[in-house]
Amino acid sequence: MKVLRTTYLLLMLLAGWQAVAVAQVDSTAVDSVAFDSAAIDTLFLYPPEFPLAVTDTTSLNTVATDTLFRFPPNLTALQDTTGQLVAEEKKELFKVRPWEFHSPLGADRTATDSTLRWQHWSDWIYKLNREPGIISYRLGTNIRSNAVQRNAHEPRHQQLYWEDISLNDPVSGVVNWGLIPENKIADFYTRDLGTVHESRFYHHQYYINKPLSRLIYSESKFNYRNLEFEVSHNLSQRTNVELSYWDRRSGGEYSNSEITGRQIYLKASHHLGQDKYLKLNYITNSYDIGEPFGYNMADMRTFNFDRYAASAVQSSATSEQKNNVLALNYYQRNSDSTQTKDNFRAGLFHRSDERFLTSPGDSTGYSLTSVGANTRKWWQWGGLQLEAGAKAKYSFNKTPANRSFTADDWANIKAEGSTLIEFIPLIDLMADGELQMRSDGFQSYQINAEGEIPVGRFTLTGGASSGTVMPTPQQLYWDSGQFNGNPDLENEKIQDVRGTLSYGFNPDTKIGVRAQHKEVTNGIMIADSLFRNVDRYASQSATAFFEWDLTHFEFEGSAVFHRFADSYVSPTGTIPMSSQERAWLKGSAYWKGYLFDRATYVKAGVSGMAAPFRYQADHYNPELNYWQSMSNDQSLPMFNRLDVDISARVRSIIFILRWENVLDDVSQLGYFETAQYPMSQRRFIFSVRALFRN
Repeated sequence: MKVLRTTYLLLMLLAGWQAVAVAQVDSTAVDSVAFDSAAIDTLFLYPPEFPLAVTDTTSLNTVATDTLFRFPPNLTALQDTTGQLVAEEKKELFKVRPWEFHSPLGADRTATDSTLRWQHWSDWIYKLNREPGIISYRLGTNIRSNAVQRNAHEPRHQQLYWEDISLNDPVSGVVNWGLIPENKIADFYTRDLGTVHESRFYHHQYYINKPLSRLIYSESKFNYRNLEFEVSHNLSQRTNVELSYWDRRSGGEYSNSEITGRQIYLKASHHLGQDKYLKLNYITNSYDIGEPFGYNMADMRTFNFDRYAASAVQSSATSEQKNNVLALNYYQRNSDSTQTKDNFRAGLFHRSDERFLTSPGDSTGYSLTSVGANTRKWWQWGGLQLEAGAKAKYSFNKTPANRSFTADDWANIKAEGSTLIEFIPLIDLMADGELQMRSDGFQSYQINAEGEIPVGRFTLTGGASSGTVMPTPQQLYWDSGQFNGNPDLENEKIQDVRGTLSYGFNPDTKIGVRAQHKEVTNGIMIADSLFRNVDRYASQSATAFFEWDLTHFEFEGSAVFHRFADSYVSPTGTIPMSSQERAWLKGSAYWKGYLFDRATYVKAGVSGMAAPFRYQADHYNPELNYWQSMSNDQSLPMFNRLDVDISARVRSIIFILRWENVLDDVSQLGYFETAQYPMSQRRFIFSVRALFRN
């Protein structure tokens, strides 16, 4: 451990020395090297053969001053190179039109590289924790299978995509947010489809002549430590290669909570032409996770948060998780030089997933390999837009015979379409549809319609949906000593209505309210060690929010209310889970601006939340790696949380300082977001992001 920490320290010292030595630009866009400009049809990427052609030009990107320039360059310098080009083999310049990826119709962009770089997130759940409409269920540390309640959507009704590849667990169906390579994200989109909530992200693209590398390091007490190193280089005007290694460690505060692992990411991209693009993506995650199964406590209200006295329910249980995705994607856009977004894409992918849990009571797990293909196309005629997509996947069950997943191999086929109508006066309309079939005889559908009415500064949006959700392979075919699947399960049936009313004072300031009612029939839960369809129930949520963004200040706040209730359409008098209301109050305030004669740019402030009432959180089953709202767990004690954040950019380095849970031992000893899993107590996290050019 001393050797490892010494190595990290030496890398940080080297990073700081090199950044000071080679820092060239003073800009707030420290690590945003991907070029994005409206003047895309006037940009050229000069090859090394033009060493003088760019000496007196004007940079369009304040980060990569030695890469992208307006055309024409200094004419004298260009003329001086003409003779050399005639004498040597003349090379045609490749006109740079940076590639942009088309967003899903109707989706909201909720995060970008520019908004993410000023904060440190242990994993994506820690970011979602602060957003309006979210109630998070964390298991004490990052990287674990943490989950969220998003408005009226339970964890099993949420989907995550890396472009068109699903990152949900192929067996249990839950989202594994820890798989997100968060430091690579260029754009993150979300959309509410009523029956499910969908998230999708795209990675940044680099257009550079010289090698670029980044070092990202963070550390706190106990085992919390992260080190990521990335290098990217254009092999030619058309080809870029990027490689990164992310070493991740967490836990250690309570017994059997340690987590160690790594993420390796590789991307190779090539412009086949101005309107054709090819990209190879590979990502692998591997983690060894201590599985305490919670901690013994008679009453969470009297738990003393003593890390030495707390005893894990399972003191030696562990799990091994491995996830690999390899994808080859082809993209195409219009040959029109003003169009930068793709309107067609197709890809092939290979995915493998393993999870093996070893505990004194039982050893379970699965091993799965999937291969598939996907395609997506967009059309636009004035105010009418269409989107269509299709995917086929075949899954091979490679689980050893002595484990607990006995399903046969299976195939999935999925087709979906969306339309957006913006030419009707007073209202914009959108509709979605999806059909999915599986080779074991199950199929599902989803239809969704929504509209948006702007009236002055008010905006009213409303939507309704209906659909079904197939049982997951785990719910059907799991076979272990303690839990079993049920091949007689029926599809979940879901109907949903939702609406949002907001008022915008200006483009950066708005207030609003959002409400959603979701009816679930034949919901699938574990009851008496067997997956079953439960009685009909409703999931209801309401959220009030505001955003106020000024030149030097940012303010945000929200209040989210959620409960499970009897069905409004067909009331039964009882529901299978607790009807206790859940309420979270959130707020943040930040100052931002230059200091020390513009030598550094600083963003500093506080972010906090409070749960003013006791409530029963969703239950986590570590053997199944599964979340469900039906639970016998204790209600959580009331709690609050306050974090202090400071981020400062000094040339090409960003320092991020965070004090988490600063009110611990002041207003409370600690808190829980999931029953029997204490959250980390007060701690200081130091993080640094260093960008090296050339």
